[in-house]
Amino acid sequence: MHHRRAMFLVLCLCLLSVGAFADSVTGYFTIPLSGPPVASQGSVTFTLDSVTHAIDASLTITNGANIVGFGFNSLAVDISESNFLPTQPVNPDGWSDGFGYQPSGFYCPTCGTTETWTIDGSYSSVYDVLNGGSQSSVDFFLYDSNGSQWGANPSPPTTTPEPSSLLLLGTGVLGVLGSIRRKLM
Repeated sequence: MHHRRAMFLVLCLCLLSVGAFADSVTGYFTIPLSGPPVASQGSVTFTLDSVTHAIDASLTITNGANIVGFGFNSLAVDISESNFLPTQPVNPDGWSDGFGYQPSGFYCPTCGTTETWTIDGSYSSVYDVLNGGSQSSVDFFLYDSNGSQWGANPSPPTTTPEPSSLLLLGTGVLGVLGSIRRKLM
């Protein structure tokens, strides 16, 4: 009986060590090329996929214009990106702009107001593809069909409990209930 409990405890600890948290970062486009910050013109969200370890991305513009281009201040140049919806960008590369150099992103003159895609690869955090150093003064860049350029910096990261954390919590509760049951008998 003691061997089973020990093996169960080791299994729970192993599950806990397999990435207990996923992270997500959202940036709101409030930084114009010149002048003070403005109301949000849209947002971008990067979320780590805990199964594939790729990064799911979504971009929305809310100022009545369409998305023409998007870039981010990455650690690497021209990161592989796929699964664009609703359209495939014409040019999936980065560029230089008023904010500096955006090493990764896409140019898409036929995009609408939203775009979703995947940043391919195996990552442990969304920050694996952000914060490329001093290449740009913003982490995210948006170019809209009105000819305006907007910057965004991410809000603080959020963490989401993964199934292994919930399993560990559940086994702890079962252990406490079992202990109480034994004392009552």
